Amino acid sequence: MRDFSDSIKYYVVRNNLEKNNGRICCEVCGREIKSINEGHFDHIEAYVKGKSTKDNCQILCSSCNLKKNDKELNDFLLDEQARKFLEGVNVNDQNSIEDANVNIQDKTINGEITKESFDLLISKFIESKGNITKIDFSRVYNNLPSFYYVTKYYGDFKTLKKAFNIKEKIIWNRETIKEALEKYINKYGNVFEKDLKVKNNLPSYPCLIKYYPEFSGLNELKLNMFNLKVRTQWSREDAIQAGKTFVNKNGKIRLKDLNSSNNMPNAKVIYRYFGSLENFQKAIGSKVSHRNELITMKEIEKAVNETLNSKKTFETTKDLFKVFPISQSVIYRNFGSIESFYKKYNICILKKKKSKFSKQEIDDIILKYIKDGKKIPSAAKELVSLGMPSRDAIMRYYRDWHEPFVIYSKLYEKMN
Repeated sequence: MRDFSDSIKYYVVRNNLEKNNGRICCEVCGREIKSINEGHFDHIEAYVKGKSTKDNCQILCSSCNLKKNDKELNDFLLDEQARKFLEGVNVNDQNSIEDANVNIQDKTINGEITKESFDLLISKFIESKGNITKIDFSRVYNNLPSFYYVTKYYGDFKTLKKAFNIKEKIIWNRETIKEALEKYINKYGNVFEKDLKVKNNLPSYPCLIKYYPEFSGLNELKLNMFNLKVRTQWSREDAIQAGKTFVNKNGKIRLKDLNSSNNMPNAKVIYRYFGSLENFQKAIGSKVSHRNELITMKEIEKAVNETLNSKKTFETTKDLFKVFPISQSVIYRNFGSIESFYKKYNICILKKKKSKFSKQEIDDIILKYIKDGKKIPSAAKELVSLGMPSRDAIMRYYRDWHEPFVIYSKLYEKMN
């Protein structure tokens, strides 16, 4: 939550009145604030680093608030230059967005960035990234001005996106899904499960099934809604024959191979007839994969009863999955979240993963990891199991999850 709740604002106002003998005064310059329209509720520690709590809230007059906005912008620029320096880049030779930011500091009125300067910053960012979102304003490495300027010059974020020709995200429902499918089919003649992607302006497969539960899948929807010719229903024998043909040609079949473009039934059909990919692979003479997908809720419950019946308290999630035979990805797929799984089976994790990290905390954890002589993780999925913040947590402050590992590796090498 970026803004403060009404209860926090009330608490801060009451404390300010008490401290200033019945007056409300700016916490920085002491100027009296006579109306809510003259003041701003501000994060003492910047929002990207702190929380919207009563201990992190203060009242500032308009003038001090604007000065703080510009100070934070300058801090962003310094952070960016420090990052570039550690990467070995000559910061004086850059012709990128940060140069434009530095030049824009001269284009202010009463310490406030002008609309012309703000528009230049936004247009350069969009040109570089192809899009802009609300969260981009809170990510330190983007070097964007405060979100305050969005509301000042455009009223709201939707109006800003419209002004810069950024397409609004499609809100999916039965009508918009049908319209999108119809448009795609008219253009390409057909639509397949592999086509259901955002880049094609189409909903995902789970989204499609959510809003059209009366159809068993995309094929049935195409047949009934658009009268498109689809393959007849797969039988067990047809699936085995198609599987053997595929294996003779490719040597092995995997979960990702189960699609119409390979003349194969989808995973749902395989699971209905064979119970698992493993059983299907055995039936057609393919090399058997590790059994980590297409597991039912009944199988999960059986595994809980067999392996966790006497012990349901663990130090960490990693400790749990050392003894539990089903992977976390399968749990997520069936329950939507790991917390839902814990709640259903009364599993207690004593040390749960921290939900939010400040940039300083992330830097400290990664620097210690590098100092301990450990190798940079090869994949984002390894981070949590290694005791690191997640990919998303790191990317709140960096362009890529690899970036801080590389920066601190280079820095540590130079220091040694």
